[in-house]
Amino acid sequence: MKEVVDIFLWIGLGFLAYFVYYIYHYKISDFKTFLFTCFLFCSAQNTLTTYIVSSQYIEWMPHVFRSAGFAVYLLSPLIFLYIRELLFEKGYQKYDWIHVLPGIFYVIDYMPFYLMDGKDKLEIIIHLKSSGTLFLHQQGYFKDYVSHMFIRNSLTVIYLLGIIILFFKFVKMNGFLPFLENKGLLWKVLFLFYMLFTFSLPPLITILELTPYSAENFYLILFSAIGIISLFILFLFTRKEI
Repeated sequence: MKEVVDIFLWIGLGFLAYFVYYIYHYKISDFKTFLFTCFLFCSAQNTLTTYIVSSQYIEWMPHVFRSAGFAVYLLSPLIFLYIRELLFEKGYQKYDWIHVLPGIFYVIDYMPFYLMDGKDKLEIIIHLKSSGTLFLHQQGYFKDYVSHMFIRNSLTVIYLLGIIILFFKFVKMNGFLPFLENKGLLWKVLFLFYMLFTFSLPPLITILELTPYSAENFYLILFSAIGIISLFILFLFTRKEI
């Protein structure tokens, strides 16, 4: 799995470079570009954190462990809101802040863990690595009552359904032809929907035992592949919004 873990470093650096490039060339001129910029930053943080946690470097930086949880919670709503802007250009709405609440709950839940001493964190990390549950085991205050993996994947499914509703609303208002004629819009919406769909796959596939890999290794393999494809396609279809 070392080769797969190393891929996350290059994916993370790629997202980080793309984040800097996007801000420099496109600026943050409206809500749409703000959402996409946040998505790039959260993707960079998530992939780089995954690399550090999975590699030997975590021994030097134990406080990085679980630090990307808030960013991971934001990925699905950022995709949903960005697609909403692509289709309807509603702009910022006050109720959009509701999408941040699950991530805030995650931070509150993990606050006791964040305040732990680095040596204590490192002992937990070493134990989890040896048992193969580094990304699956929880350390939050409410860990006996709440599963953040279940919450995140449930929200992902809800956002998927939300995107389908947005699409049908767009077609009902404008017809299907305008959607097909705008190839940039078509491919970007379809790809982002596909990417969001793949976020919900690991728990389902591992529960049904459809892969010979452990849940931990399957997560790394799948998301390394998604990261490479996402970075390339998002860069390919990015256009300056007028």
